[in-house]
Amino acid sequence: MAVDQVLNDFSTTAVPAEKTKSWLSMGLIWAGVGISLGMIVTGGTMGTGLSFQQAVLAAFIGGAVLALVTSLCGIVGAKTGLSTAMISQFTFGKVAIIVIALIQAFGSYGWFGVQLGLFGNTAATAWEMVFHSAASPIICIIIGGICMILSSTFGYKGLDLLSKIAVPLLMVLLLASVWKVTDTMSWTQIWNMQGTGEPITVGYGISVAVASFIVGAVVAPDVSRYAKTPKGTIGASVLAFVIVVPLMLVIGILTSQATGEWDIVQIMLKLGWGLAALVVLLLAQWTSNDNNLYCSALGFAVVFKKMKKYQLTILAGIIGIVLALTGIYENITTFLNYLGVLIPPMGGVIMSDFYFFNSQFYEEKYIDKIRKINIPACTSWIIGSIVSYLTTYTPFTLTTAPAIDGLLVAFIVHFVWMKIKKQDTIIG
Repeated sequence: MAVDQVLNDFSTTAVPAEKTKSWLSMGLIWAGVGISLGMIVTGGTMGTGLSFQQAVLAAFIGGAVLALVTSLCGIVGAKTGLSTAMISQFTFGKVAIIVIALIQAFGSYGWFGVQLGLFGNTAATAWEMVFHSAASPIICIIIGGICMILSSTFGYKGLDLLSKIAVPLLMVLLLASVWKVTDTMSWTQIWNMQGTGEPITVGYGISVAVASFIVGAVVAPDVSRYAKTPKGTIGASVLAFVIVVPLMLVIGILTSQATGEWDIVQIMLKLGWGLAALVVLLLAQWTSNDNNLYCSALGFAVVFKKMKKYQLTILAGIIGIVLALTGIYENITTFLNYLGVLIPPMGGVIMSDFYFFNSQFYEEKYIDKIRKINIPACTSWIIGSIVSYLTTYTPFTLTTAPAIDGLLVAFIVHFVWMKIKKQDTIIG
């Protein structure tokens, strides 16, 4: 099968019943994305501002929230067979989807940029260890980005095979790192470890944990549209977000607090792992970034309808390279804050509209009849985002977790608006 066919697989149409997959298959896809260095780095950033106990609590609560959001958004995809960007057209309108889809896509290629930045720094360090001469992270980022784009566009099957090799190697490296830490410290010492950075609240830590995969949760239909049954989405969500993602965050928290570093490269060096570990990190980054290109290309497909999927993949990759060069990796907390402000409210509006008002219209046959802009949905998303921004950057708070605040407010505003105004249809 050509890569163009793979990447364009039902991007703007419903997935046929004969192409659906099992819940385990979906769960492993989400879990595979969660088993990444980006998640370890996120755990490290949580560990700098919280005690170990607080950070672990935040990781598992955040994972539970992600599982809930993924299940509720994913079921929409399972019932409609449509991608997130396609579903968002029904919720927000044909014109509004341009902004919504681009923001969703930015979340995906933003993560591409974060992981590419990590790749560039790791590659530069590995080069220096082997050749004893300095290497430019900028050049490594550009070369690595081009390689990732090419492999994602022209070598999907080979990249998939490489992922199956890289992920187990990464797990061995991470578990060995945990063993190394626990071998030099007692469990009591570990349990009482403290962060070395500026203190944050548990609620803020939960929001960081939620933000670490909130794009994946809200765009869950990109994967769950292949579900055989809606119930399968729930099983897949529990596997990935109640179990795998929190464990990855905890590994990041543990290694960060034990070494005093949040940067995974410096953590590996401080733990005594040499060049072999850096090679595994490079391989893991390379093979996990195809998922980010895939999701961002799906978002672009709804906006740039005349472009082919491989062209959209290349476009997303180029934007990711630019973001990596601007230092998005070094500003990961700011990036996570951005995701926590803008993305969760979208999920809240979609859930309100689909589950309580307009599910009967979420079908391909109505695509030409939907409104250009659905005012209640767009307004609710904006209000939810404003609340999330305020609870992130001011003392004002609702649940102490800004990402959850934004989602709940957007859901409530949309639900109440639709009930009062009785605007119970998205058809124009």
